Amino acid sequence: MRKTALALLSGAALLLAGTAFAREVKIGTDCTNPPFNYRTASGELAGFDVDIAREIGKREGFDLKFVCQSLDGALPALTARKFDLILASLSITEARQKSIDFSIPYRSSTGRFVGPKSSTLAPVTADGQPNPKALDGKVVGLIRSSTYDRYFTELFPGVQISRYENYETLLLDLVSGRVDLIMAGPIKMEGFFEDAQGKNFKYIGPELENIKYFGPGVGVGLRKNEPELLDKVNNALKGMFADGTFKTINQKYWKFTVLPSVWTP
Repeated sequence: MRKTALALLSGAALLLAGTAFAREVKIGTDCTNPPFNYRTASGELAGFDVDIAREIGKREGFDLKFVCQSLDGALPALTARKFDLILASLSITEARQKSIDFSIPYRSSTGRFVGPKSSTLAPVTADGQPNPKALDGKVVGLIRSSTYDRYFTELFPGVQISRYENYETLLLDLVSGRVDLIMAGPIKMEGFFEDAQGKNFKYIGPELENIKYFGPGVGVGLRKNEPELLDKVNNALKGMFADGTFKTINQKYWKFTVLPSVWTP
């Protein structure tokens, strides 16, 4: 009887160990940034980041709960345990890695200026070097606390910035002429150009790749010193890349791949 009881206890312990993360895992996401993370007309959460989160949950047995959180408060909310993971198009940067950990990248991260087709402004040179003098007297729109905010603040001193909480109001002010240029991710802008309101706008200057500011790509953010959770997220992402699931999700939103070139299987 004693041996049987010990065997049952051991089996129960193994079962619990094997399902340590078969529990509620809270996902922090912006909820206002289509096509990455947003609410549909019926109030349902949708978007590329949301699909990636749900696939991670499906593969690792997580019971997911989404928490809407603006980008500027995402890192302190994560460390305060308001949620367990951030999936909100969060670029992997050295500055952010000081306070949180990241998964392997699952999306590319670059920057571009966008303005009216009639614009002759040259905010960067042909080889991508900042040209702040070209923006004297101009206003540039940015998402608050984004990688573009830090890049522009540090490399374009003295240029007036208008900061926004979401892309909807940022693009509205671009269309209305309240800002002269905006800086954003080209993946985001592809949908804007296809829309009627974006037909009179274009990229201004070359695509900017800067590891210091934009990082090697977008990753899942999580608290430091949680190696088991990190391994599970990375394994799920690698599985998606290998079996074609990531490609299927990617093609739901874009005709081109958004997988960063720095990622190697």
